[in-house]
Amino acid sequence: MSITPPSVPVLRGRKNTLLQFDGSALILRRGDKEHHIPLAAVALVRSDGRAVEVVLTASGGSAPPVVHRVEDVGESAAGAFASAVIGALPSPSPGSGPVDGSSLVTVRTIASEVARKRKRLWSWLGALAFVLVHVVETVLVTVAGDPALSVLVWMCAFCSGVLGLAALRVMPFGKPRWRLATDGVTVIARYKEYVDGMYVYDFTDLGGRPYAYAPHDYRGDQVELVYDPSDPFNGVERQFVLGRRALLFPMYLFGIPAVFFFLLSFSLLFAA
Repeated sequence: MSITPPSVPVLRGRKNTLLQFDGSALILRRGDKEHHIPLAAVALVRSDGRAVEVVLTASGGSAPPVVHRVEDVGESAAGAFASAVIGALPSPSPGSGPVDGSSLVTVRTIASEVARKRKRLWSWLGALAFVLVHVVETVLVTVAGDPALSVLVWMCAFCSGVLGLAALRVMPFGKPRWRLATDGVTVIARYKEYVDGMYVYDFTDLGGRPYAYAPHDYRGDQVELVYDPSDPFNGVERQFVLGRRALLFPMYLFGIPAVFFFLLSFSLLFAA
């Protein structure tokens, strides 16, 4: 009977730090930064109780090797993770000298994820304030001796809430895509291979570091991409770059009527 090998644990440590192994590289997330560490840049992975250290290769100079440390993880998971990565490390090529592992590491800003969480928090706080305001307004209208008017207040509140929620859902978050049209870097990405249902196109950033763009359909031998120079992972095809007006129009379409019904509910309070 065959035995399925155990899955490599995903380590979640202090301050929302995450370390995982995707089979070819280590992914380390700290705050809004994501480090992509290929196995060729890893010299050693060791567990130390409830901590794991990823030691990068050094070029042999006087500078010490770079060490990434993740703390407050499960002790058993740390040991299993270290063993799995060590077993997957490639053997050094004969005659090849040591390389600087830090030069192989790519770092990107996951500001879109941070913005998404911030948007979700403010949405919940806004919804709570919205409900509290209309509850107080309904009480005041009822005390004023016009309970029937409170029904109109809640009808306006319902319309305002639904339209406001729709406006929030279509509101752009993260780095505005319209900035790519003026601040982005345009490059030509060339088709490389078909992997896991995606057509992979390669390009390099201004520093010569390689990146990939992977749409789900074939775009031809080459595509014109626009990427954020501070975060090359945040890129899009030139033909899909939309301007500020196009991206904000859906939000205005729902947001303006939402504000209208919100103000109408307040006018009913003064009418009472």
